[in-house]
Amino acid sequence: MLMKVKTIDFHAVEPHQRDIDRRLQNWGRWCNGTTAPMTSPMFRMTPPPPRVRGDLAYAGADPVDRMDAQKVAKAVAALPGPHRTALNWSYVKPVSPKRMCQAMGTTMDGLAMFVRDGRQMLINREV
Repeated sequence: MLMKVKTIDFHAVEPHQRDIDRRLQNWGRWCNGTTAPMTSPMFRMTPPPPRVRGDLAYAGADPVDRMDAQKVAKAVAALPGPHRTALNWSYVKPVSPKRMCQAMGTTMDGLAMFVRDGRQMLINREV
């Protein structure tokens, strides 16, 4: 008998939370100090490919709004521990969900709930 595994999309955002999600993404870029995707150390000295159609890798990257990121950082710091940790995991330091669940002592459903509820708390606090 096969067990059915429930998959959870940690990137799914409820429609009413899209604005705070965008602001949390900005906060995550601010915390990491870059809008560029991470490059493996092995390839850091590799010259970039020729720009035939413009730089497509960075075409959609929004500039970091530092003032808003600082407001969000202050609000996230005021959240209860599990919600703060889950948002930090989701937007700043993403590791495997399984590893994060083990570190927090929760399930995949619980981790998704902490992320969703953390965003909702920020909305309720009118950040």
